[in-house]
Amino acid sequence: MMSKIEKIKSVTKKSNSFKKNIAKKKNDPKTTETEELSNEQLHTIIKKLTAELDQTKMQLDQFAHTSSHELQEPLRKITTFSRYLLDEDKSRSPAMIKTYLNKLEAASIRMTKLIQDMLHFTLITNYDKLFVETDLNEVLKSVVFDLELLIDEKNVKVKFPRLNFIEAVPFQMHQLFYGIMHNAIKFSRPDMVPTIKIKARILPRSDLKLHSDLDQNLKYYEISIKDNGIGFDQQYAQQIFTMFQRLSAGGDYPGTGIGLAICQKIAHTHNGAIFAEGIEEEGTTIRILLPIQQPKKLPEDETTILKTWL
Repeated sequence: MMSKIEKIKSVTKKSNSFKKNIAKKKNDPKTTETEELSNEQLHTIIKKLTAELDQTKMQLDQFAHTSSHELQEPLRKITTFSRYLLDEDKSRSPAMIKTYLNKLEAASIRMTKLIQDMLHFTLITNYDKLFVETDLNEVLKSVVFDLELLIDEKNVKVKFPRLNFIEAVPFQMHQLFYGIMHNAIKFSRPDMVPTIKIKARILPRSDLKLHSDLDQNLKYYEISIKDNGIGFDQQYAQQIFTMFQRLSAGGDYPGTGIGLAICQKIAHTHNGAIFAEGIEEEGTTIRILLPIQQPKKLPEDETTILKTWL
């Protein structure tokens, strides 16, 4: 973590230095054409460094969110099944004890995988390299596994079809599904058996035209996640994606309101979109639009000085 913070300070210092240099040269009547070209190079560097700062901030935000949320479920499993094993209940058969041990091992492996993914995500400097062909079925299975105790405690019914492969960041896809499904379980109604239904389809071209902010040259995959929880008034459909904004009373449903804000960030960094539709006391549907393949970016014409700094 310290290396990232030091990197932010270093990049900020360089950026400020470049800005001062540019301002000084602009006010200098002796500036030559060669120096003017150098200023353009410095502008390019500043733009690149600013993008790197934004990426680092996003990585740190998601690192913190994962540490305080997704990692808690494997830890809770380890604690729960350890207590079962420590409890001196002689009625437990060897087969049951073996089942608990297997669950402990699986939770430990899952936690190790999450930590490795987090570290890989935060150490990557070129964000585009994180995008790989991602099996959304495997992502969803891992989320259901992580939420196993919560699903069992509330007797949640989860229904989903076979999903597609898309070009995405697997770690962030896990965060996306986890955040939405965790919310669906948390905001369930006590008088109803919680149900989460997931549907997916290739977005028709006619529907894509309704979203002018999306790249019309790409094919999109639409995923809808519907629950039968407490729902919300549709007038607050945008507010639920705002950091630290919550629609429910904190005492009834604890939390910070950061989960869906992270989900929106993930959708946007994948050149996609996310929407919420709700009816009070009936449920919520979250719709996610993600490109099947990310847009191909042309290589930048980087100058020698830019390559030296970065």
